[in-house]
Amino acid sequence: MQELLFLGLFMAALGIGWFLGRREAIKVGVMLAPHASAIDKQYFIGLNYLLNEQPDEAIETFIRALEVNPETVETHIAIGKLFCQRGDVERAIKVHQNLLARPNLTALQADRVQFELARDYLAVGLHHRAERLLNELVETSTSLRAEVLADLVRIHERERDWPQAVAVGRRLVKERESFAVTLAHYHCELAREALARSEVPQARRDLLDALSCQRENVRAMLMLAELELGQGRDAEARKWLRRLALHDADFVPQALPLLHKLAARGSLDLLAYLDEVLDNSQPPMMATVLAKAEELNKRSGISAASKHVLVYLQQQPSLSGLLYLIDLHKDSVEPRGYANLMILRGIVEALLVDKHKYRCHACGFSGRQLHWQCPTCHGWSTIRPLKGRELAAISPQQFN
Repeated sequence: MQELLFLGLFMAALGIGWFLGRREAIKVGVMLAPHASAIDKQYFIGLNYLLNEQPDEAIETFIRALEVNPETVETHIAIGKLFCQRGDVERAIKVHQNLLARPNLTALQADRVQFELARDYLAVGLHHRAERLLNELVETSTSLRAEVLADLVRIHERERDWPQAVAVGRRLVKERESFAVTLAHYHCELAREALARSEVPQARRDLLDALSCQRENVRAMLMLAELELGQGRDAEARKWLRRLALHDADFVPQALPLLHKLAARGSLDLLAYLDEVLDNSQPPMMATVLAKAEELNKRSGISAASKHVLVYLQQQPSLSGLLYLIDLHKDSVEPRGYANLMILRGIVEALLVDKHKYRCHACGFSGRQLHWQCPTCHGWSTIRPLKGRELAAISPQQFN
């Protein structure tokens, strides 16, 4: 029903476009009024197709009836976009190519048609053709520059051509400041490739460029901490991990392996670091709470660790916290109660297996692993760790 309503409104727009084009043509003497009978006939044939629920034939008839002139260009563009949305990209390309060949288009209209043609090519995976048209447009069009650059950078991203993505992204960020988040990740991708080639100084430069684009980029901080730790520069690694705790403590659990390595080398007081993180995050991540509990257990024993976890469990119920307490106390339970405790442990562990730990705040995708780019909406830095009641509210059956 909604599709028929849309199609009806679209055909009404076609009719208005046809009328305006016909009136303009008569006004300038290109077409005489008596010749309108053939066009009128085509128009009513199109309406007949529409009423008989033959939309494809109706559109073709209206295209033949509609004169191409500056008054009707937008209508023809809309026809091409409709074809593209319906999956008939070949027709969309034909419509837009036909428009582009018209000599009476204004410069702005020609740019718009060329842009739509480039998007047609993108829709069918003809990236090189689309890129050629977009590269021409970005140098000539000012009104469409941001949209053109956005499509160009998307092509380079899909092809994993990170140097070109960065080059175009630097131009796009001048038009759209919010693109800085994505540009920072492009620099991180360059750093990842540099590390694969064992080019550590280049990787370091790329990661610092990422942070110059977005000061709070968590991925760049984590990569720099790991890089510096691998180079034996513990003070630098500690600096980046402290900066991570200050800017986004929810991602500290991602850094726990690095923190344990620094602590083992004597380069970090892990308990003091975790205290600082817990003081600055409300509510904290349960993984951070449990990391402190484990450190308390080593230094002060089971009682101190258990009290610490219970304080947070009362504020923020957690299956992983409950599982930790079970494991902490299972050896002190009487043999008769041990079997029941193990049954309870099995139930809690089974519930945890299917739990999704991360969610995209842009599209709602959830998963068990952290992705820097959402697999569904392809946004960068849109996925965050879940905690507390957020974690409990996610149903794993909802998402892949």
